[in-house]
Amino acid sequence: MMSDALIIQPEECGVRLDKFLALRFPSVSRERWQSRIRNGQVTVNDRNAVPSRKLRTGDRVVAVPPDEIVQEKPEPEFIPVTVLYEDEWFAIVEKDAGIVVHPGFGHESGTLVNALLSRFADRLSDAGGDHRPGIVHRLDKGTSGLLIVTLDNLAHARMARAFRERHVGRYYDVIVRGIPDAERGMIDLPIARAKVGRMKMEVRDDGKPSQTRFEVMASDAEFSHLKCQLITGRTHQIRVHLAYIGHPVVGDLLYGGRRAGNDTSDDQLLHASRIVFDHPITGERVDVSSLLPERFQPFLQRFQNSVAHERGR
Repeated sequence: MMSDALIIQPEECGVRLDKFLALRFPSVSRERWQSRIRNGQVTVNDRNAVPSRKLRTGDRVVAVPPDEIVQEKPEPEFIPVTVLYEDEWFAIVEKDAGIVVHPGFGHESGTLVNALLSRFADRLSDAGGDHRPGIVHRLDKGTSGLLIVTLDNLAHARMARAFRERHVGRYYDVIVRGIPDAERGMIDLPIARAKVGRMKMEVRDDGKPSQTRFEVMASDAEFSHLKCQLITGRTHQIRVHLAYIGHPVVGDLLYGGRRAGNDTSDDQLLHASRIVFDHPITGERVDVSSLLPERFQPFLQRFQNSVAHERGR
């Protein structure tokens, strides 16, 4: 039996076919996927492909799943989700830190998709496949903030194109260790998947072009509050770029951010706080912002106290 079609998302563009399948289905080795691709058990846009095929946004991948892959359709679960914008074509919701966007290996339930299925029922677009209804872009598990959810397949296609053509403004608030040398700037460093430990990304000369703008909003002797804008949208981009320049995100254990003080949270202090784009159907400007979560408040108070102390000297 053939699997549901997997529609390639903007952040997956440029990944090899065999690598994409191995990442999507970690229980099956890359070598086994290569064999199945060569045997014609995987198609891209209804045609046979080769393992090294570089995927493009919108490609339609269909595979005969090996026996060891068991992927049931996600079920609705009543998980509270805050909706900041909604019309007949899409919604903008707030994802809490610690919540995975869609089901996958090790996260079969309790995801944002499960919550969306409960909140929007059958209104979600299915262009991304049965396991990613309504999902046109993602946030990391430990990142909170704004996420666009498509409720119509035409809106989904147009939003995917907007992401691909970099017509979506994505802005983040982040707390980092240390104080950057410049008050504002552009980090323009290529990013690739790490050669050791495929969960990590790294700055590497043969990586994909990646650009992040930043501005220092406040700081004290140990930490800084930055506003970041994604120009490109690589996996872990802000986290990798800031760690590379010596200012890792607080709480980002994967990239050396460490926790602060007595904090025991596994969530990094990174929040998708604003998203701006032209409506995919009406063309009207959409500009939605999200308040910073409670976990940011101790740091914001630190910065206020630091300013007050300097003024009092």
